[in-house]
Amino acid sequence: MKFGTLSGVPGNVSGKGDARRELGDHTRQRLLQATRALLAERGIGGVRLRDVSEAAEVNIAAVSYHFGSLTSLVNTAVREAAEAAVGEQARRLTDLEPDATLEEIVAAWIRPTVHGMQEDPEAGVLLRIASQAITEAPEDLRDWTQDILRRTHGQLLARLRPALPDLDDRELAFRVFCVGGIVNRYHTAATLPDSAAASSPELERLLVAAITGMLAGPAGIPVSPAGTKGAASAPGG
Repeated sequence: MKFGTLSGVPGNVSGKGDARRELGDHTRQRLLQATRALLAERGIGGVRLRDVSEAAEVNIAAVSYHFGSLTSLVNTAVREAAEAAVGEQARRLTDLEPDATLEEIVAAWIRPTVHGMQEDPEAGVLLRIASQAITEAPEDLRDWTQDILRRTHGQLLARLRPALPDLDDRELAFRVFCVGGIVNRYHTAATLPDSAAASSPELERLLVAAITGMLAGPAGIPVSPAGTKGAASAPGG
């Protein structure tokens, strides 16, 4: 009998075990890939067990074997996609120079969107799933969704703070929330304006101009608790 070199396991047994693990990993990745495609097409609530198994070309029982349930599979696919999409944005923001201009910060933030929606279908799938996770997360993903939003918005706010010194923290956070909604809408919209067919550089220019304009506008007029404008804007004030 011949023995392998790892933990005294016979070579033929070790080889079979490696093959089984490799096949299992392959099946797991096929399931995740099929689920990502269905998520991007139908949304989180539209993924069905039979559709996943057919798209992945595996037995339905494989879902339970590798993930325990369809819910666990969907949640895993959502988390992995969102982390990948957010990670690319974070990397681009981190690579900026400390004195980056507002336009440079915005360009770095939205460049993964332009790349994914215009040039890289797989990256586009990840972006759509990440946006779905934010707008339609099931209850068991909401805490995780809030955490990922805090992380991504926190990093963007930190980069924008020196570039927008005239805005207080509360108003800056509100504007980031609003422009984030615009980008999420762009990821998930069923129909897009004609500008979406523009070249990547042109689309980036349009998005940077729109988002920079929203972020850099003048500070809002204070509003009193009663919902009326402050005394400075009142007649005769």
